[in-house]
Amino acid sequence: MINELNIAWTLLCAFLVFIMQAGFLCLETGLVRAKNSINVAVKNVIDLCLSGAIFWLFGYALMFGQTHGGIFGSNGFLFNGTHSTVLMTFFIFQAMFCSTSATIVSGAVAERMRFFAYCLTVLMMSALIYPITGHWAWGGVVQGEPQGWLTQQGFIDFAGSTVVHSVGGWVSLAAVLLLGPRHGRFDPARKSPIQGSNLPMAALGAFLLWFGWFGFNGGSTLALNDKVPLILLNTFLAGACGGIAAMLYSFFHRGYLGVADMINGILGGLVGITASCHLQLPALAVLIGGVAGLIVVLGSEWLERWRIDDAVGAIPVHLFAGIWGTLAVALFAPPESFAIAGDRGQQMMVQLLGILAIGGYAFAISFTALWLINRFYPLRVDAEAERVGLNIAEHAASTEIIDLLTEMEDHRRRGDFSQPVTVEPHTEVGQIAQQYNHVLQRVNEEIHQREDLLRALTVSETRKGAILDAVLDCIITIDRQGGILEFNPAATRTFGCSRRIVLNKNLARLILSEPQQDEFAQALHLGFTGESSFVINKRAQISLQRADGEPFPAEMSITRMHSGRQLEYNLHIRDVTRQRHIQRRLHHLAHYDQLTGLTNRDYFRQGLTYYLMAEAPRQAAVLFLDLDRFKNVNDTLGHAAGDQLLREVAERLRQHTRANDLVARWGGDEFVVALLGAGHLDDIKHKAQCYVEVLAQPHRLEGKMVYTPTSIGVAVYPDGGDDADTLIRNADLALYQAKNAGRNNYQFFTPELAHQLSERFHFENELREALNRDEFELHYQPQIAIDTGELIGAEALLRWRHPTRGLVQPSLFIPILEESRLIEQVGQWVISTACRQNQQWRSQGLRPIRVAVNVSGRQFLQADFAETVAHCLHESGLEPAGLELEITETVLARDSEQCIATLQALKALQLEIAIDDFGTGYSSLNYLKRFPIDTIKIDRSFVVECNVNSEDAAICAAIILLAHSLGLKTLAEGVEKPGQLAFLHAEGCFAYQGYLFSPPLPVEEMAKLLAGGEAAS
Repeated sequence: MINELNIAWTLLCAFLVFIMQAGFLCLETGLVRAKNSINVAVKNVIDLCLSGAIFWLFGYALMFGQTHGGIFGSNGFLFNGTHSTVLMTFFIFQAMFCSTSATIVSGAVAERMRFFAYCLTVLMMSALIYPITGHWAWGGVVQGEPQGWLTQQGFIDFAGSTVVHSVGGWVSLAAVLLLGPRHGRFDPARKSPIQGSNLPMAALGAFLLWFGWFGFNGGSTLALNDKVPLILLNTFLAGACGGIAAMLYSFFHRGYLGVADMINGILGGLVGITASCHLQLPALAVLIGGVAGLIVVLGSEWLERWRIDDAVGAIPVHLFAGIWGTLAVALFAPPESFAIAGDRGQQMMVQLLGILAIGGYAFAISFTALWLINRFYPLRVDAEAERVGLNIAEHAASTEIIDLLTEMEDHRRRGDFSQPVTVEPHTEVGQIAQQYNHVLQRVNEEIHQREDLLRALTVSETRKGAILDAVLDCIITIDRQGGILEFNPAATRTFGCSRRIVLNKNLARLILSEPQQDEFAQALHLGFTGESSFVINKRAQISLQRADGEPFPAEMSITRMHSGRQLEYNLHIRDVTRQRHIQRRLHHLAHYDQLTGLTNRDYFRQGLTYYLMAEAPRQAAVLFLDLDRFKNVNDTLGHAAGDQLLREVAERLRQHTRANDLVARWGGDEFVVALLGAGHLDDIKHKAQCYVEVLAQPHRLEGKMVYTPTSIGVAVYPDGGDDADTLIRNADLALYQAKNAGRNNYQFFTPELAHQLSERFHFENELREALNRDEFELHYQPQIAIDTGELIGAEALLRWRHPTRGLVQPSLFIPILEESRLIEQVGQWVISTACRQNQQWRSQGLRPIRVAVNVSGRQFLQADFAETVAHCLHESGLEPAGLELEITETVLARDSEQCIATLQALKALQLEIAIDDFGTGYSSLNYLKRFPIDTIKIDRSFVVECNVNSEDAAICAAIILLAHSLGLKTLAEGVEKPGQLAFLHAEGCFAYQGYLFSPPLPVEEMAKLLAGGEAAS
């Protein structure tokens, strides 16, 4: 008798679970749009059919058959009627579970998944995922002993929070990720999510699911025993509290009650309690259900944030709440329930293992399988099918309401509302269509009436014509007494008072100051035709006031018009405050420097010109100032510090310049000052010296004291120029002279200076063409070994053969090459030419010597100088031993690290390096120690009197001794007398060059010398 009662109870519960399919159908069709509801319903029907068939074929066997290593069952395929009544009852009950798990996916992928793609998804899930994971957790239930590998670990999932619901949730997540969101779901223009078509239907579905859930959880006992009442009570309480928690969160978080949130909260509570409804006390069931409801709404928001589109909330309800329910077993169930695992902590690890294993398997298999299917058969419908709806696209199942909406959409798209829609009589949709047609008829009538009215208004708009012509200005209409009749929105904004307040009030008292009110009243009395600021058809500049008394500049014009028998006046008023501000701003931008606030060059030139154009201008002087080391500030402290420095310089100039003088920033770090009405020349000198001293004082920039001395050029009117441009230009020329004089000083312009600079300018231009015209040539001064008298080398010296001036002295053009940066191009030509010439001599069989080339500082400090030398050697074919580079001490003092790097690169080429003019610059033993030097050249200034002057003799002897101690060679320059050579020989100098042996020789004469062998002493 007890056995039959248990069978009856289990079958009843199976039928209740079956009713859950109807609940899912109502829920999902209610939460999707009407154009897709039929498709969702059909998918709910087909997944029951397919999952049931698969479960009968082999799903039951894989899930509950005799285990194979705890992974899957191995018998019970094609379940038949030979089994016992109890087993057949168990099969029916579990078949309903299988269909429930499959149905979860239907809602998540609704409105975008193809019907047959969904069928393949159900087959994949029912065959590969649900029975395998079910065996892990429930295997051995039929045999009465734990067989699944998770069951053997002590995993508890009573009615399937994980096995049924989370499995469905994992597959839903995989499918949704592959499908992507519905069209327009996350469109920024959409103000709210896609709404369901029938929320009452969805609520009915929730009730059916809740009702069926009593069978889902209660039937899992497989017997009508004393546990059933507790299970049913816990199920009811968890669902109720899940709905309450979701409702409260929705209300307090969003400010309104979300129906879908409450429905999904109920279902989340039911899912959460499913794993342990047989173990928990009712109070704990309330807690588990409430937390599950919160998890569902929070999970929905999380999916929204990550733009994951779950149409009905299946993933947060079944996956997230299912995970929570499975963990709640270890958190709240009595410890005696953990007989296999041991204690609560170990049970928690088992529950986590089950969640991760089942979830990982379900997600990986489903994602992989669906990805492969999608490559051959697209899972998602096309855009047009999604737009028209899957009811029509997939099943050709239109409805009256869809037909009506189609016709209405056609009206909207064409913009033609003249034709009525089709009316289906005696139906609700037909009544809607009929009412829509009535609306169309009324709209068409209104349109015709409005067109007639507009035509009538066009004829009668004489009075308002002026207003429509000037809508950008304030337009105020007054009567003959000054009362306000019209006050447009622009006037409301300008004067700060509303139209309602000012109507019929006196205009003069509103917008005019008291002195102007009498004038306006008198002009109004005369019809604005008298002589005053207020005249008909005349634009006047006037000061008005706002409602709060603030005055502002305005332009006003008055027009007169007749409205019937009444005479009215229209005042057109424009607030020109902003225009005045813009004009002032434009004036400032046009005439002042934005960084320093000083006048700019144009305004300065204009002011000086006006001063000089006076009938009898007094003496004036222009001072052109330039900061001497400004570039160093920018390079070391940054441009922000440079800008701060310029502002401080400008401020010092302001403080030390009279109010009637002019001061401007000319550009970059240049400033100009015009001393207007200057006194005697001594006064101008005193002022220039003042500027030099003031600007030489340190500035604190970036926490450091920075010194920026200033060079100043001065041009005095009229000797230095009789107009502004000439004075400025000549002051600039004098500035150049101040820089040549050592900087941090001032120089006055003189006619001789202009002549010198003009000559230098022409000279520089000729030098620029000299290289292209092949006017440069090299002469070679022999270098002789003192002990043997042998010719060991020659120094290549640059010469310029000018077409009219002849051979120009190097002292005249070398400094210009240095200052104009032409030395870099010419220096490269010298190295290349010297290498080619030496190689040519060697090819002719002449005596092999080393040619020494002087290298300028600019050229040596170039980053690619070593590469340039290597290219010249390679191009000429000369061996490195045939070239020596001479570098001055001043170059080595500029940038030690850069020098070391360049010298090391040159030594890597196996070149000889010599220090030229040693002893005249920044002589330091540190250079000789740090730098890879081979030869020291003694400057001619020490050699000239080395044999007669004790000081020069001591210097030469010291240099030679120093070189010997460091293992370096010495070469003396400018040896012209035998006595000098004898002294050098006695002190142990290695070699010499000078007129005693030979002056610098042209190429042909040097070749003859090389062919002759040793030189005569």
